[in-house]
Parts: sequence; C-alpha cells; structure tokens
Amino acid sequence: MPLGHGYTIEEQITGQAKQGGIQIDVYPLLASAVEFKDEIGSGIDIRMCPRELRISEGRQISMHLK
Repeated sequence: MPLGHGYTIEEQITGQAKQGGIQIDVYPLLASAVEFKDEIGSGIDIRMCPRELRISEGRQISMHLK
C-alpha cells in the first residue's frame, strides 16, 4: 500500500504518513530487568495479585533495577 493514501494505521490515527513499513520495539522481560520491594525491602512476586500478597490500602511498593 502506498503512503499518503490513508491505508496505514499511522495515517488513520495521525492523519500523516511519516514512517511507513513496520516498526518493532523490543523490551527486556520485566521480571529480568526490575524487582519490586515493600517498605522493609522484602521482595514481592509480581505474578501474585494484591489479595494474595496481603497488600493493604496505602502500602507502598517500589520498583528497582536489577
């Protein structure tokens, strides 16, 4: 499909055709790049829901680079 004819998603969303082609963004897996800790520094399993982790309202969790 030629650019400038409204066929691409980019053109339909922005009204412009700047990039064309296919763009792929690659990010590291979250679990291998960062870790989550609670207020006292204990690790938190991000695969568990707040209820399973017994996280109450107002509790603070921080994210750290590994």
